[in-house]
Amino acid sequence: MLQKLLAGVAVSGWLAVALAAQTASAPKTVNGLQVSVAKIERMEKAFLRDCPPGTNTVNAVQRPGDELAVVTVNFKVMPDFKPTMMKRPTATATDDKVYNTSVQFVDVGSVPEYSCQFIYRVPAGTKLKTFTVESATFDIASLDK
Repeated sequence: MLQKLLAGVAVSGWLAVALAAQTASAPKTVNGLQVSVAKIERMEKAFLRDCPPGTNTVNAVQRPGDELAVVTVNFKVMPDFKPTMMKRPTATATDDKVYNTSVQFVDVGSVPEYSCQFIYRVPAGTKLKTFTVESATFDIASLDK
Protein backbone atom coordinates (compact mmCIF):
# COMPACT_ATOMS: atom_id res chain seq x y z
CA MET A 1 0.00 0.00 0.00
CA LEU A 2 2.80 2.44 0.88
CA GLN A 3 4.52 1.61 -2.42
CA LYS A 4 1.35 2.49 -4.39
CA LEU A 5 1.01 5.74 -2.46
CA LEU A 6 4.64 6.69 -3.16
CA ALA A 7 4.21 5.80 -6.85
CA GLY A 8 1.13 8.05 -6.98
CA VAL A 9 3.06 10.90 -5.38
CA ALA A 10 5.91 10.45 -7.90
CA VAL A 11 3.46 10.50 -10.83
CA SER A 12 1.78 13.63 -9.40
CA GLY A 13 5.18 15.31 -9.07
CA TRP A 14 6.13 14.51 -12.67
CA LEU A 15 2.74 15.72 -13.86
CA ALA A 16 3.23 19.02 -12.03
CA VAL A 17 6.68 19.41 -13.62
CA ALA A 18 5.26 18.65 -17.08
CA LEU A 19 2.46 21.19 -16.62
CA ALA A 20 4.90 23.83 -15.36
CA ALA A 21 7.08 23.24 -18.43
CA GLN A 22 4.07 24.08 -20.61
CA THR A 23 3.37 27.33 -18.78
CA ALA A 24 6.80 29.00 -19.02
CA SER A 25 10.02 28.66 -20.95
CA ALA A 26 13.37 27.96 -19.34
CA PRO A 27 15.16 31.29 -18.72
CA LYS A 28 18.04 32.38 -20.95
CA THR A 29 20.46 35.25 -20.43
CA VAL A 30 20.67 37.95 -23.11
CA ASN A 31 22.81 41.10 -22.72
CA GLY A 32 22.81 40.66 -18.92
CA LEU A 33 19.04 40.12 -18.78
CA GLN A 34 17.47 36.86 -17.63
CA VAL A 35 14.58 36.29 -20.04
CA SER A 36 11.74 33.75 -19.97
CA VAL A 37 8.50 33.51 -21.94
CA ALA A 38 5.55 33.17 -19.55
CA LYS A 39 2.51 32.74 -21.82
CA ILE A 40 0.74 33.46 -25.08
CA GLU A 41 -2.78 34.83 -25.19
CA ARG A 42 -5.14 35.80 -28.02
CA MET A 43 -6.87 39.14 -27.54
CA GLU A 44 -9.17 41.45 -29.47
CA LYS A 45 -7.48 44.55 -27.96
CA ALA A 46 -4.08 45.02 -26.37
CA PHE A 47 -1.92 47.89 -25.12
CA LEU A 48 1.27 48.60 -27.06
CA ARG A 49 3.50 49.64 -24.16
CA ASP A 50 7.23 50.11 -24.18
CA CYS A 51 9.35 47.51 -22.45
CA PRO A 52 9.68 47.88 -19.48
CA PRO A 53 6.13 49.20 -19.34
CA GLY A 54 5.99 52.97 -19.11
CA THR A 55 3.63 55.78 -19.91
CA ASN A 56 3.74 55.34 -23.70
CA THR A 57 0.60 53.35 -24.50
CA VAL A 58 -1.34 52.92 -27.73
CA ASN A 59 -4.11 50.41 -28.36
CA ALA A 60 -3.85 47.63 -30.90
CA VAL A 61 -7.17 46.31 -32.15
CA GLN A 62 -7.84 43.04 -33.92
CA ARG A 63 -8.77 43.39 -37.62
CA PRO A 64 -11.18 41.08 -39.46
CA GLY A 65 -9.32 37.86 -40.31
CA ASP A 66 -6.45 38.63 -37.94
CA GLU A 67 -5.72 37.89 -34.28
CA LEU A 68 -3.51 39.63 -31.77
CA ALA A 69 -1.06 37.09 -30.36
CA VAL A 70 0.22 38.56 -27.07
CA VAL A 71 3.47 37.03 -25.81
CA THR A 72 4.20 37.81 -22.14
CA VAL A 73 7.90 37.79 -21.32
CA ASN A 74 9.57 38.13 -17.90
CA PHE A 75 12.86 40.01 -17.51
CA LYS A 76 15.31 40.20 -14.61
CA VAL A 77 18.32 42.52 -14.70
CA MET A 78 21.45 40.58 -13.76
CA PRO A 79 24.63 42.09 -12.18
CA ASP A 80 26.51 41.91 -15.51
CA PHE A 81 23.87 43.97 -17.38
CA LYS A 82 25.23 46.80 -19.50
CA PRO A 83 22.82 49.21 -21.21
CA THR A 84 22.61 48.59 -24.93
CA MET A 85 20.18 49.21 -27.77
CA MET A 86 18.04 46.12 -28.23
CA LYS A 87 16.15 45.14 -31.37
CA ARG A 88 12.45 44.43 -31.21
CA PRO A 89 11.78 40.73 -30.67
CA THR A 90 10.19 38.61 -33.39
CA ALA A 91 7.83 35.64 -33.37
CA THR A 92 7.95 32.87 -35.95
CA ALA A 93 4.90 30.82 -36.89
CA THR A 94 4.82 27.10 -37.67
CA ASP A 95 4.86 28.01 -41.40
CA ASP A 96 8.19 29.84 -40.77
CA LYS A 97 6.71 33.29 -41.39
CA VAL A 98 8.33 35.89 -39.13
CA TYR A 99 6.15 38.49 -37.38
CA ASN A 100 7.31 41.82 -35.97
CA THR A 101 5.99 43.76 -32.99
CA SER A 102 5.49 47.49 -32.52
CA VAL A 103 6.63 47.24 -28.89
CA GLN A 104 10.14 48.53 -28.35
CA PHE A 105 12.73 48.39 -25.57
CA VAL A 106 13.22 51.67 -23.68
CA ASP A 107 15.51 52.16 -20.65
CA VAL A 108 15.76 48.40 -20.13
CA GLY A 109 17.81 48.44 -16.90
CA SER A 110 15.64 51.00 -15.10
CA VAL A 111 13.68 48.36 -13.15
CA PRO A 112 15.23 45.19 -11.60
CA GLU A 113 12.38 42.84 -12.68
CA TYR A 114 9.43 43.33 -15.03
CA SER A 115 7.12 41.67 -17.53
CA CYS A 116 6.36 42.93 -21.02
CA GLN A 117 3.69 41.99 -23.52
CA PHE A 118 4.80 41.80 -27.14
CA ILE A 119 1.86 42.00 -29.55
CA TYR A 120 1.92 40.29 -32.94
CA ARG A 121 -0.85 40.73 -35.51
CA VAL A 122 -1.21 37.31 -37.18
CA PRO A 123 -3.79 35.69 -39.48
CA ALA A 124 -6.56 33.91 -37.52
CA GLY A 125 -5.52 30.39 -36.52
CA THR A 126 -1.75 31.04 -36.86
CA LYS A 127 0.28 29.05 -34.33
CA LEU A 128 3.55 30.50 -33.09
CA LYS A 129 6.57 28.24 -32.64
CA THR A 130 9.45 30.53 -31.60
CA PHE A 131 10.08 33.87 -29.94
CA THR A 132 13.45 35.54 -30.56
CA VAL A 133 15.00 38.38 -28.59
CA GLU A 134 18.52 39.34 -29.65
CA SER A 135 20.56 36.07 -29.76
CA ALA A 136 18.09 33.96 -27.75
CA THR A 137 15.35 31.90 -29.36
CA PHE A 138 12.62 30.30 -27.25
CA ASP A 139 10.46 27.35 -28.33
CA ILE A 140 6.95 28.57 -27.54
CA ALA A 141 4.84 26.06 -29.50
CA SER A 142 3.60 24.37 -26.32
CA LEU A 143 2.43 27.73 -24.95
CA ASP A 144 0.35 28.61 -28.02
CA LYS A 145 -2.85 26.68 -27.43
